[in-house]
Amino acid sequence: MKDINFGKELVNKVKNILKNYDFEIIASGGKSELTRFAESYIHQNVAEADLNLTVKIINENRIGAVQMNSIDEPTISKNIEKAVEVTKITPKLDYHYRLLTPQSYKIKSKYSKDTANFTPLDRAQLVKQLIKEENKRGYEAAGAFKTEESTLLVANSEGVFAFDRGTKVDFNCVITRDNSTAHTSFIDNDINNFNIKKVTDELLETALKNVEQIEIDPGVYTVILSPEAVSEILNYAGYTAFNGKTIMEGKSFICHNQGKKIFPETITVSDDPFDELTMPLPFDLVGYPREKIYLIKDGVIKDGVYDHLTALKYNRKCTGNTLSPEHASFGALPFNLVMKEGDSTVDEMISGTKKGIYISRFHYVNILNPMSVQLTGMTRDGTFLIENGKLGRAIKNMRFNTSVVDMLKAVDMISKEKQTKEGFVGPTVAPYLRTNNFTFSSKTSF
Repeated sequence: MKDINFGKELVNKVKNILKNYDFEIIASGGKSELTRFAESYIHQNVAEADLNLTVKIINENRIGAVQMNSIDEPTISKNIEKAVEVTKITPKLDYHYRLLTPQSYKIKSKYSKDTANFTPLDRAQLVKQLIKEENKRGYEAAGAFKTEESTLLVANSEGVFAFDRGTKVDFNCVITRDNSTAHTSFIDNDINNFNIKKVTDELLETALKNVEQIEIDPGVYTVILSPEAVSEILNYAGYTAFNGKTIMEGKSFICHNQGKKIFPETITVSDDPFDELTMPLPFDLVGYPREKIYLIKDGVIKDGVYDHLTALKYNRKCTGNTLSPEHASFGALPFNLVMKEGDSTVDEMISGTKKGIYISRFHYVNILNPMSVQLTGMTRDGTFLIENGKLGRAIKNMRFNTSVVDMLKAVDMISKEKQTKEGFVGPTVAPYLRTNNFTFSSKTSF
């Protein structure tokens, strides 16, 4: 999608075909370029430019949707005819579907011309620099480095027209030498914020400590979680607990705890597109403006986020968290999770821990009990014993089985530093956490 005028032309094409029906459209496009490397060699460069159009037709509370990636008038017309036929046989909704009316939007996605124009050679030179330094220490590097420029259009027959353009840098890397590993990830809108030397140094610092891992017994431990690990936990909490659909269906722990102070006052979690470290969308996928929503504030359970369908069905206010039609069955997910920072440094968190475990990241996380946000998974790429206030010996990876609710109740230190990490929908901004209630259920063999 070239620009806003191209978007307006696309909306008019659909209007001319669908004169007698209410409709919503989502059009997303742009270009994405990816460099992959493994065993310290770049082995793939791919580029993709595409435009996807989703048209949702509403016919007497029956909905039909169709997707296409060709937008000439005959293709659009043919696909829309199919969607209209679907609306004649699909079951009626048990509530009245109302289209959103025109809105105003307070924020824009972040856009970087330098990111949009970053070339395969530019990416290769940065990867080469990382590989050179890692190889000096005997490590092999593997990962992916992507830059993209994207456009998003949401419109409907009531006059909603929302258009936005953004950029994204997405980098991840694992370095390995025998059983010594380290991982890092980076996301931002601006390539100028990507510091390859800092990334390289952090990888080596972790990997060089992550050697000769010892075994420890399962049990309940004090742990310090990195922003990567905190982000993972917050996203599963967002999916299971703060999803408006699960709340309305009585499947969330919020159902019986809304308004209660069950966490320390230092715990505040929001869906906040205004946070300076996040990468926001100005609107959701029916055109609702994005806004800041408190999920937990000063330890008190507030509420979840709501999509358009759930809001209509249960007479709630949509919070600007509607997903695309193919993902509507999930309900609503936070787009920009943010956890409020604390007043500690990471060094203070470690030095104040007599015995504990530092966790770099999690792997293969799954939900055991959504009502208590009980999760299981394994540690990965750097788990370390903390003894007498010092980060010490590396530990063999452990399987954990812990409740996010119980874990957050026992948080006693939060870092000043926050980092931006990948989330289920958009980025998650997370600090380091120390909690005194984290259960490791068993050992692993590696």
